[in-house]
Amino acid sequence: MQNQQKYNIICLSNQLWDFPNWTNKRHVMSRMASQGHTVLFVDPPINLGRVFLRQVLRGHWNLKRIFSQIKKDPCGALVYTPINVFPITSITAKLHSLRIKKLAKKYFPANQKTLLWVYHVEIAHVPTYVSTIPKDLLIYDCVDNYEGFPRNNTPEKKAKVRAKEKYLAATANIVFATAPGLVDKLRQYNQNVHFTPNVGDFKKFFDVRNKIKELPADLENIPRPRIGFTGALDEYKFDAKLMAFVAEKNPHISFVLIGQIALQDRKADLSSLGLDKYKNIYFLGHKPYQTLENYYAGFDGYIIPYELNEYTVGGCFPVKFHDSLAAGLPTVVTDLPAYLPFRGVSYITKTSEEFAEAVQKSLLDDDKEKIKARQDVARQNDWDGKVQKMLNIVSENL
Repeated sequence: MQNQQKYNIICLSNQLWDFPNWTNKRHVMSRMASQGHTVLFVDPPINLGRVFLRQVLRGHWNLKRIFSQIKKDPCGALVYTPINVFPITSITAKLHSLRIKKLAKKYFPANQKTLLWVYHVEIAHVPTYVSTIPKDLLIYDCVDNYEGFPRNNTPEKKAKVRAKEKYLAATANIVFATAPGLVDKLRQYNQNVHFTPNVGDFKKFFDVRNKIKELPADLENIPRPRIGFTGALDEYKFDAKLMAFVAEKNPHISFVLIGQIALQDRKADLSSLGLDKYKNIYFLGHKPYQTLENYYAGFDGYIIPYELNEYTVGGCFPVKFHDSLAAGLPTVVTDLPAYLPFRGVSYITKTSEEFAEAVQKSLLDDDKEKIKARQDVARQNDWDGKVQKMLNIVSENL
């Protein structure tokens, strides 16, 4: 069913619109806006400190935006970045929610239904936002196991996150969840939970190796075969010890790492990851999402060496997985529950030894039929399809 109705959407995000890595929030809401929905994307509130200064230095804030705290993205979304001027969160939550209400009244067409689409379950005083902002439908879109984040490292902190999530899930009209473990957890609070797994950008990455005219200069001189990884290099999920083991066991293979330490929004290097002694590991830093397919075009294979821990096992499904399949790349991963349906088109490994051996095998896996099978799966797991599925569920609930 193709949904044609247009909505007003207020998205409470837990990541900045201008954050280097495109995650669920940016993928979903940019497509919503491009389809003609009126999207008000609300960044997580930021303090007048390091994060704000870094955003200014990157050119994301001109004088007009500093005063208004809003900007219009080319896709059509209106981005509002609340700035915390007062140190008391109960006050700032009320002020920000009232500003959102005023922006919605100013920019939203009156004849469209309004969806309050919440990702940011950990936002301070989330009930204030829910009760203040007018809406026709409340959606909780759960894309992570927030209890498993490193910052929630005590029973008290975990309990606090759990209470917020229980409130939001129980109050929501619709709950979306991206991993099987998240579905099971949230169904304790709400029966209207829908499994909407992470997907990839098929159009962007499909057939890149046949379309690219020349490789990026920093990749071109790296010896082949090249195995790639792109994305966040945070230690709570990127397994640097596994990466070291695999590189040592495969000295003839070049491993190319592209990304940054995402949660801290800091640049990483091989020494910070403990990988600087390995001559066959090449770290290229962060690359804009808009040019990422050019690097995939130069990869012979792809890896996602993730830790198996409370966060990843409980609710992690890397977006990059389907991007690599779309590019036709043989993909080696660790044994996360989210990968189970895709064991026929990827190498799912349980040990470091299996991972290292799978990397070797994957380089021989260039059969045209296998490449087609990977790309067929990626075609069926694309952002456009996911967004349409979510809109159909919204329509049914309205």
